[in-house]
Amino acid sequence: MRRVALWVGSVVASIVMLWVARAQFGVQLVPDDVAIVDVTALVAACVLHVPYAVLRALRLQVGLDPLVAAASPGDRFDRRALLGSGFVSFLVLLVLPFKLGEASRPILLARAEQPGVGVAEAVGVVGLERVIDGVLICAMLFGGLALAHADLVGAPEQLVLVQRFGQWMGVVFVAALAFALLAARDPAAWGARIARWLAWQPRLASWVGAVVERVAESFAALLGARRLGVLVVISLAYWAVTVAQLGAVARACGVDLSWAAAAATVAIIGLSIQLPGGPAQTGTFQVGAGAAMALFVHDADALEGTARLAHAAHVHGFVATMFALPLLGAVAMAVPGLWLLARARAARLAAGREGPAP
Repeated sequence: MRRVALWVGSVVASIVMLWVARAQFGVQLVPDDVAIVDVTALVAACVLHVPYAVLRALRLQVGLDPLVAAASPGDRFDRRALLGSGFVSFLVLLVLPFKLGEASRPILLARAEQPGVGVAEAVGVVGLERVIDGVLICAMLFGGLALAHADLVGAPEQLVLVQRFGQWMGVVFVAALAFALLAARDPAAWGARIARWLAWQPRLASWVGAVVERVAESFAALLGARRLGVLVVISLAYWAVTVAQLGAVARACGVDLSWAAAAATVAIIGLSIQLPGGPAQTGTFQVGAGAAMALFVHDADALEGTARLAHAAHVHGFVATMFALPLLGAVAMAVPGLWLLARARAARLAAGREGPAP
């Protein structure tokens, strides 16, 4: 019954968000026509999905390697398990409702049975990655809006609404990053502090305190290895590829976006899909994309006849293509992801049969 309630609730949430996207921004889930004016740009966008997926999956190596090295000096986290878990979890994240798929990556990383990496440690590394992404997205939003100021064509109240939403999300992400950095300074103290707050439930307090301490230790391992800057740099490269991919899709669909506007569009969509919604981010994606199009794309009311129809086809085609591309890409990358996970598991089983290393 809980499972049915989750799926029903997610579908209802998707319908509501799609209605908002349709009523406020005129976005269609399935457009009447998708106009591709530059096939080369579309091919480039598809090709860019490979480095996009690899960077997104591989950057956790920076945070996981110190944990493995602390438990087993000289070892690193198995890259097959790292890439495989990333490729598979991207699809799971899109399929499951209310962003429950976020739990899949830590679970798959823990099942890799690498020294020093359990579920708590994996949650810590993945959580810190998400927080850094959130801070970078907010920076992209305000930086993109500032640089693309001349491109803004939406109503002032729409811009204010987007900025306020970005400000609130920025406060949340910055506060989470500050907490992670503070907890990393003394994981044991933070675990004990959380346990004291839950002292009225002794068993729960003991368990939560231990989990918090382990999560904080994953932050400390990353900071102790002085790799936080490396993680930020790789994340910047990942978001640069994301912006390039969106820019290529816009060009393919005939939508005129500057690079600053493309970065702001990525940020607006990235913030909107943080909201719990239905499977495949249906609804939350369309609201974010519609809000961005309202800010950066010329108003169709100023056009007439065939020009207005062509404008609508370009915009609707762009939103639909940007929605479909990550989903299709996730399906395609999940296939090698499953193969990599199978290879990693076979290697673990073989090592187990051979016995411990001397």
